[in-house]
Amino acid sequence: MTAAGGSAGLSRPVSHPNYVIGPWLVGLMGCELLVLFTGNGLAEIASRVLLLGVPLIGWRRLRLREAYLLCLCAALLTLAFLYDPAPRELVLRGLDRSGFLAAFILLMGLLREGGITSPAVLQCGTYVTQQPPQWRFLAVFLGSHFFSVLINLGSLSLLAPIIQRGVRGDSKQREDLDEIALLRERRQLNALLRGFAWFLLWAPTAVTQAILPTLIPGVDPARVLIIGGLLTVVMLAVSWAEDTLRWWPLRRRLRASGKLPQREELPLPRGALLRLGAVSGLLFGLTLLFTHLGGVLLVAGVMLAAPVVLLVWVFAQQGGAGAGARLVATGRRLAAVTAVGLPSFLREAVSLGAAGFIGTVAAALVPAEQVAAALSVEQMPGWIFLSGLSLFVWLGGLVALSPITTAVFLGSLVTELGAVPADPASIVLAIAAGTAICTLGAPFASGTLMLARASGYSGVELTWKWNLAYTLASMAVLAAVYALLTSGVFI
Repeated sequence: MTAAGGSAGLSRPVSHPNYVIGPWLVGLMGCELLVLFTGNGLAEIASRVLLLGVPLIGWRRLRLREAYLLCLCAALLTLAFLYDPAPRELVLRGLDRSGFLAAFILLMGLLREGGITSPAVLQCGTYVTQQPPQWRFLAVFLGSHFFSVLINLGSLSLLAPIIQRGVRGDSKQREDLDEIALLRERRQLNALLRGFAWFLLWAPTAVTQAILPTLIPGVDPARVLIIGGLLTVVMLAVSWAEDTLRWWPLRRRLRASGKLPQREELPLPRGALLRLGAVSGLLFGLTLLFTHLGGVLLVAGVMLAAPVVLLVWVFAQQGGAGAGARLVATGRRLAAVTAVGLPSFLREAVSLGAAGFIGTVAAALVPAEQVAAALSVEQMPGWIFLSGLSLFVWLGGLVALSPITTAVFLGSLVTELGAVPADPASIVLAIAAGTAICTLGAPFASGTLMLARASGYSGVELTWKWNLAYTLASMAVLAAVYALLTSGVFI
């Protein structure tokens, strides 16, 4: 088993081990967990120091996007000291939020490291993508959604190669594909991206649900989970309907010509499903346990559960004559996770960390009272207010702002606006829905960029070319849902 690949046949780009960055990131994660569960002051200081050192020790891995975000951080830092009445407190608050988000994405990345070597992931992913044509979109959407809950952004980089392998085999390139194969690949990649995007509405492993409840006071997590889950079902129906209507004429033409492909159904991989179900049960069981014992938010529970689940998951994957051999193999795999796996997430950690700082400081520098008065926020219909939040996140993505940057900005700003025409849970859902819309409709969102790297299609193709009509339809559906939320139907 190599660091770059694994028994599942899935891989990340080959990278040499780095014995500085990996342990440094482990230290950052450990300090953040100590802060969350104990509030230890020394751990808080250490976390800030480690956070500031991440782009310094990993600068060779950074790209233009991270450089742009770090420059924006520096500009806001300067503005904070020039115009904010308490710049030190603001900067420290921004650093704390930045460290939290960086640690969160790294800890969720550990779950991807378990999935990248899991044969069960490959078996279930292959089963999902090889469904008969009439069920394939639904199967990939639901499979992507499930894997996103379990391994977050890793679902895109894990499932995209499986989809393309099923369409292209081992040798064909994009230009070698006929009309039917191109359509099949496009529909599955669409379903993959949409399934990932809408998990942001409710799942405790989503970055939106990690940060927004900590920004907006009075959020009821159960309300967010229930309504977000129901809204996800609605958006699944919208996705399936849009896909069916878009390609129905072509389907009729292929059926009339006898060219409609028929595929033999694969046997259900019960063992693999049971193993992934056990991993999911362990993750959420430990999350609830740690949340209860620590008296913390659900997100802190899932952050502490992630490394425990990785340890158990990796141990369960190892062969060997006995427990001793499996422990040795587990140790080797965990060393590879530290030296290769974690450093591969450095760019995401820097991006999300910068997003937290930018959103926090920018919101504090905006004159909230004047904004609220200019927009007449208190008199604004609730559905327009919520729609505006979702739209603002999307518009931010269109000018290359990370949706999480905009989400943190809005979450921080809303608390300063005074009376608003929506309850806290609805505000969280609207901002989270905005990040989903941004993922589907902006080429620069993190999920879009991840899928673009994994599939070879550009972000413009995945969003504006393939999903613009669907994105606009989704915004209309969201507006109707917001009208229901603010009408008193949902108490």
